[in-house]
Amino acid sequence: MSERTPPPGGNLPARRVSSQELEAIIRRAVEIQSASGGDEAEGIPEAEVMRIGRELGLEPAAVRRAIADVRGRAPEERGVLARVMGPRTVLAARTVRRPAAAVGLLLERYLVECEYMVVQRRLPDRTRYVRATGMGAAMGRTMRKMQERQASLDLPQLDVAVSAIDEDTCFVEVSTDLGSMRGGLFAGAALGGGGAAAAITTAVFVTPIVDPLALTAIPVLGGMLAGMRGIFGAVSRSTHDKLEGLLDRLEHGELRLPSGKPDWRKQLGI
Repeated sequence: MSERTPPPGGNLPARRVSSQELEAIIRRAVEIQSASGGDEAEGIPEAEVMRIGRELGLEPAAVRRAIADVRGRAPEERGVLARVMGPRTVLAARTVRRPAAAVGLLLERYLVECEYMVVQRRLPDRTRYVRATGMGAAMGRTMRKMQERQASLDLPQLDVAVSAIDEDTCFVEVSTDLGSMRGGLFAGAALGGGGAAAAITTAVFVTPIVDPLALTAIPVLGGMLAGMRGIFGAVSRSTHDKLEGLLDRLEHGELRLPSGKPDWRKQLGI
């Protein structure tokens, strides 16, 4: 007779965990680890996520697509500026039925040769392009605007991430940061509205019509902020349309690359 201790649960059938319970369990485990002082910034390597997916019986392509989908969401932003003006990051993402390497190379050639951008940094998960400077780049952008039917991106910065889902499909994410513009608009609203409100408040003390002036001073700053928020919202929507248009052309094979020298070089004989 064996003296070994029987496993917990005896001969009872193993209890199964549903998909909804699995999601809740993982989320709760992360909360517990974070509360106990676990270093959330370290994260989990993507290879480890793939291994966990295999142990859970998930297809690798499904896990890769899930990773791409989650990364394709705009980062959650908190703070006064985000609440008052809106998010600083404009992002567009698309699943493209082409190999990741070919798509990444095509996008880089297009951005460098057609949009006159240069690589600023090659980060582990994305490449950052910025607007090229110099007379040649400025001339190229000007000539392109005059000759091309499609509007150029005309962005100071663009982040591009291309993730392989399988051999023939990839997930493309393009994003740009409008933080500087948002901060400038917010500061302008605060200074302009604050100055106007201060003038009205001063007038309250030197005029017998106190109540109406006091009431006008209250919404001045809010009105300025609302106006600047409207401007920033319009710019964000326009930028998002540009990014979606870029992905539309990429998906349908309509990104045209120049052959030989750019037109402006030909006309100047360079």
